Amino acid sequence: MEIVNGNSSNPAEVTVKGWRNGLLLQLPLVSPWNELLAQTDDKLNAANAKSFWRGSQTTIDCGARIVSVAELDALMDRIKGEFGLVPISLVARDTATREAGERLALVAYPELPKVKKQPSGGGPTQGYTAEQREARQKEDAVVEAAAPPTVAPWYPAGASPNALYIPGTIRSGQRIVHDGPVIVFGDVNAGAEVFSESDVMVFGTLRGLAHAGCMGDEKARIIAASLRAPQLRIASKIARSPEEESGRNIPSRGAEVARIDGGEIQVFPLLSRS
Repeated sequence: MEIVNGNSSNPAEVTVKGWRNGLLLQLPLVSPWNELLAQTDDKLNAANAKSFWRGSQTTIDCGARIVSVAELDALMDRIKGEFGLVPISLVARDTATREAGERLALVAYPELPKVKKQPSGGGPTQGYTAEQREARQKEDAVVEAAAPPTVAPWYPAGASPNALYIPGTIRSGQRIVHDGPVIVFGDVNAGAEVFSESDVMVFGTLRGLAHAGCMGDEKARIIAASLRAPQLRIASKIARSPEEESGRNIPSRGAEVARIDGGEIQVFPLLSRS
């Protein structure tokens, strides 16, 4: 699963990519509609959408393709009914296609909104050498399909439109980069990385790297049901866990929140008033 930036364009066939709100479904320009629907099924099945991406907010990118209300309605019914996706917006150069999206309660854009780029020397590559940063930038930010959660996640009706919901465990080697809150309904395993310009919330055990406020927001927080990460990062601050410092395991303390307090990262019980 690819994390994308850039403007809207039509691929040769249906593509499914990770994007700012969850998923980006890009439509080809000339494929017959029935073939397009079949490609959509194939791509979403290949991305394990029924389990890993169920409930994810989805943007439909029509590019220059003209799509009628009936066609768009059928596509939305398909991805909602078969895969549990939540269409929230549409990208189309054609005015009538955008109007069709608006009639179906989608937010319509003439081109794909750009995701803010990280300034050189900041964010997830802060502290890297120029050579390490160049190598990191060349990596594909691939989000692989993970095992489905044992319990279907709940998505609040009033959820932030820019939050990224991950309905499953993030495994070692996987990396999530998002410009809004990241909410994980599962664990973040050791070797996994989560970078958010806002809060990171984990409804499970956090053992991997979490960097909240990675673009400098010192009000960002890291919240986890079980906080076991060897290192926490908020904005430009870095803190090591007691386990890492002492070299011994410490029993789980229950749900906790890490935030910057007094100029340093401090960890508090989630229900604490401290």
